[in-house]
Amino acid sequence: MSPRKKDEKKYTKYVGIFLAVIMVGSIGMFFFSGGSTNNNNEQTSENVQVSGFESVPGQHIGITLNSIQDGLQVTPDNVTTARYMNIAYLKGTPLQYLTGNTSVYNNFYGSNVTKLYSAGYDNSSWIEMHEIDPKVVAFQYYTAPETYKGYQPLSRGQGIYNVIGTPMILGEQQSVEATIDVIEGDAESAQKFNEILQFASTDAPIQQVVDLENEFADQYYVEWDIEDDSSFRRTALYADPTENTMNNLTTRASNTSQRGLNYNITEYGNIIKVDINANASNFYAMAMEPIQ
Repeated sequence: MSPRKKDEKKYTKYVGIFLAVIMVGSIGMFFFSGGSTNNNNEQTSENVQVSGFESVPGQHIGITLNSIQDGLQVTPDNVTTARYMNIAYLKGTPLQYLTGNTSVYNNFYGSNVTKLYSAGYDNSSWIEMHEIDPKVVAFQYYTAPETYKGYQPLSRGQGIYNVIGTPMILGEQQSVEATIDVIEGDAESAQKFNEILQFASTDAPIQQVVDLENEFADQYYVEWDIEDDSSFRRTALYADPTENTMNNLTTRASNTSQRGLNYNITEYGNIIKVDINANASNFYAMAMEPIQ
């Protein structure tokens, strides 16, 4: 691998790490590229006729999406980063500000996106899953000429496809088909993060995990949750953290009073768990607390 490619890969990793701290939310390559969603009649969004999911023939997706673990169970293998957000739960709470601007999804579907999951790979491919409410087809699309294993892909332009259901599947054709293969039991799901996720919650409204390949740890996971009306928690998991990382964590844990934070560090073999709690007045300090 060339030095330039190594630098690009490392930069991509650190972008993922940065997002793991502030959780601005992934909106996928399609949204960044400003993809078109016109249908055969070139309708504007105001003229799209709203109909139920039943208006789209073929099988519909029907899986549980309540955590990053649920998403990974139907994600093709070799994923290097994944993210989950329960947007509906976060609405109106301070944690909402960590999700970034998710309104682009509502505009994309013509419906409210209540849950979001995304996964990325080293080759820049990606897959996303979105639960929407109400469950309507209020967007423009082309019907793909061929179904895939009974599912009807809907072209959204620029090589991007939706598959109807709960959740909606969004991605390039190859990623969508690979995800359907996993859902149908014809391919293996992502296994890379099984060990570290044993120590993660299954109901945290914000979760992200990333494969670091021997940076400050082999793998890093972070979740955010609301303990009660005025208390918040950030939990981080480190798989095989470096000695320098451990030294930094223990140092910060020993002098948290001035920042209004409460640290708890637990070791589970090669997995280190760091819980940080703070009240609402110290939420910003918790959000900005370094991860390494």
